[in-house]
Amino acid sequence: MDYVLIVLVAVHAMTGVFWAGSTGALANLKGAMAEKLFPFQMGSAGIAIIAGIILFGVYRGFSGSTSDWVLITGIATAAVALVVQVALIAPARSALAGGGDAEARYRPRIAAANRIAAGLLSITVAAMVIAKYF
Repeated sequence: MDYVLIVLVAVHAMTGVFWAGSTGALANLKGAMAEKLFPFQMGSAGIAIIAGIILFGVYRGFSGSTSDWVLITGIATAAVALVVQVALIAPARSALAGGGDAEARYRPRIAAANRIAAGLLSITVAAMVIAKYF
């Protein structure tokens, strides 16, 4: 039994579930508390993506099958979700830390970024779930 594979799958699944779940929750909470959760989301995102790439590259390998392309679609949507969150939430988070009237201006931006990322991460999850059936 390959224990490294088991640990990688567990880490990939747990961090991915946290990232996607917290993103979906924040999208529905209009960005409230997003600045506090953001570092944990990005840490989880990084770990999930790295573990996923290792699982794909080392344990699966690319054969050009439809299943591979479905997984690559999932990887791409996860990467885009990460870019959206970093590009839109990180600056808003910094502005919110400054205080003032930033609340009304940046909360909608954070919520929109989380909605976009949640949609992309839904595609990612669907791709991982259905890839084995191709």
